[in-house]
Amino acid sequence: MARVKNNNEYRTKVGNLMRNALENNPNNQKMLDYSNTLERVKIDYKNYFDKAKTIVQRAYPTEHCNTLKYFKGLYGSPCDVVADDKCYYFAYTDEESIDENGQPKENQKHFDFRINGSLNGSEYNHNNEFAYAYYRDEMKAKNLNPDINIEQEDNQNNPHLQKHTDANDKFLGLSNRSEDNINLAREFNDQFTCDVIGTSYCRSRAIACTKDEFLEMEKFLIMKSDLVRTHRDWIKGVVDDMKDIKGALKSYRYLDEAIDCANQTFEALGIDTRLEESQIIRTNSTGLTLYNPENVASRIAERHKAKMTREEKIALFKSEQQSSVMN
Repeated sequence: MARVKNNNEYRTKVGNLMRNALENNPNNQKMLDYSNTLERVKIDYKNYFDKAKTIVQRAYPTEHCNTLKYFKGLYGSPCDVVADDKCYYFAYTDEESIDENGQPKENQKHFDFRINGSLNGSEYNHNNEFAYAYYRDEMKAKNLNPDINIEQEDNQNNPHLQKHTDANDKFLGLSNRSEDNINLAREFNDQFTCDVIGTSYCRSRAIACTKDEFLEMEKFLIMKSDLVRTHRDWIKGVVDDMKDIKGALKSYRYLDEAIDCANQTFEALGIDTRLEESQIIRTNSTGLTLYNPENVASRIAERHKAKMTREEKIALFKSEQQSSVMN
């Protein structure tokens, strides 16, 4: 049988299947680190908010906020001094540290609970990397690319990057538009609101806390940064592997050489997946099985297996045989 020549379509198919296998490799410690960090974030995020809420409500007691809301109902905007906030500016004075003026050092940071809040305590340093890492599975299920910032980190401000980030942000609700009335960002953010009192810009004010409370809240920033870091480490490793793989696939003249490269890679990494030529030839560029007479018949037979009579099975078998001869 003549060897099948390799071409761009086959390279893309093999490459996509290898990328998928590498991303889902259960033996990849970096992937496990990301998964474990994500699970920890889902549990501890609320715990850190409860700690922040205790600090905020100590400064702005609930009964005071309710009283001000009551007067707003009576007198309107002149009494509009209470609002839900999701970003809290905590501060404490460290009596053991002296600043350049010989005064006890003031320590202040923003602790932003929004899905795209700052990772370092800055009021203005917002980014979407935490959101992409947190909602990665949901985004992949919609054929979006939550890894785009990592893939394009050396090629910023290009149309390809902008196209994907726009689609991502639309789906998450981080842009002015949302997808099918879904707003994951709003649903996430609304879990972490607390009443504050004040009329300053962005409701920004320093809320006093203790040193221990401040240090505990800094762990919240570290936790968010860890999710972004483990996501990046995992996908950066996959991207680097794919650079080598794409280079190798371009050098192969025949498809069986590309298949052998994939299977040897899978074996070396302990991945159970194996590719075959027929799988590549009969799939589209994303690795999905194309609908030809043979696989359509087998799919239908599988779904109706329990209901088919013996005569129907024989008829289907003959039909499949006839299709095979014709092909």
